[in-house]
Amino acid sequence: MSTRAAQAEKTRQAVLDTARKLFVDHGFDATSLQQIADAMGVTKANVYYYFRTKIAILEALLAPTVEALTSRLDDAERIAARDERVEHLITTWVDQVVVAYRTIAPMSRHDPIVRRHEKIARELDDLAGRGLRLMFGPAPTVGQQAAYWLISDLGVVNRRLDHLSDDELRATLLRLCRGVVRDAG
Repeated sequence: MSTRAAQAEKTRQAVLDTARKLFVDHGFDATSLQQIADAMGVTKANVYYYFRTKIAILEALLAPTVEALTSRLDDAERIAARDERVEHLITTWVDQVVVAYRTIAPMSRHDPIVRRHEKIARELDDLAGRGLRLMFGPAPTVGQQAAYWLISDLGVVNRRLDHLSDDELRATLLRLCRGVVRDAG
């Protein structure tokens, strides 16, 4: 990568990192492109060069999570044995939740800003529906649906257990998710 391209990527990443922090601290709606620029010590035009809108920034922040979820579901589709597939889904889900919580928290697919933007909401809802079918089949019971939706939004658990290391948080979430899914039948 050329020096110029490397610097451009470094600046783009700085915009994302700054936006993420401001979104977490102040909320998406209360954060402007100007505030992002001010926090970086650059002009608004510099931010605008990389991202035309805050939604473009949000999409870029969520892209790694969407890609990871898609890959996880693709892998699960190739696992024939239900118990192995469910364990794979739970394990990779918890891993993704821990990573996402540490990087884009507290945004989730239930966040009002995510729900307001149809493209993002639809993409995340499609992934969630796909996960539900892979875990419990085409006609999950109400209990199975409840279990899936419960483990699909672990934000409240993450916020309350923020003091745990990643490994401790991961182990706790794995035990919780396995128990919820097992009890759902």
